[in-house]
Amino acid sequence: MATYQFLTFVLPRKPIEKKYGGIPKQLEIKHAEWEKYWDNWNMKLNEAPEPEFEDAISTKWWKEIQINIAELRDEIDKIIPRASWNNESWKIENGEVDHDLSIDYNEKENFIEDFRFRTDLRDSELNFLNSMLELCDRNDWILMDEDGNLCNPNIKELAELLKISKAHLYITNPTKFFEDWE
Repeated sequence: MATYQFLTFVLPRKPIEKKYGGIPKQLEIKHAEWEKYWDNWNMKLNEAPEPEFEDAISTKWWKEIQINIAELRDEIDKIIPRASWNNESWKIENGEVDHDLSIDYNEKENFIEDFRFRTDLRDSELNFLNSMLELCDRNDWILMDEDGNLCNPNIKELAELLKISKAHLYITNPTKFFEDWE
């Protein structure tokens, strides 16, 4: 992931409200467990096993959500072009901006396993980001950053998460970013 990209997970609101009785400020992400998981994953098997732990990323939030994946893909096609490598990824990379989006869809069980996008913080026009916020708002989805912080799909709330992100630190103070990284 490019350091100037802000990772955002898209989650359906209703299962989170049901589980927690509302929308909490943050969900737990087990970063250390994910590091172990990826260290032990064999790419040659070509299919990642289910994690043996539960957190905000491994939870199947979309499992009970009825969604027409073909219609969703068509909507996303209007926002960002498909990537050349598969049907579940989209990418804008033109030398000026680098946005991307991916949806892992379970074809057997008909649900989204993972839905995420990365916004290039160097993009001052915000067309991609605003289009994604509109899509999420229309569908009653919420957003989560890589630390599990949640927000509604609007620029004001997302800006609060952006301000505390590693990507924002890299853009605004690269020296401090690298000092903190050591």
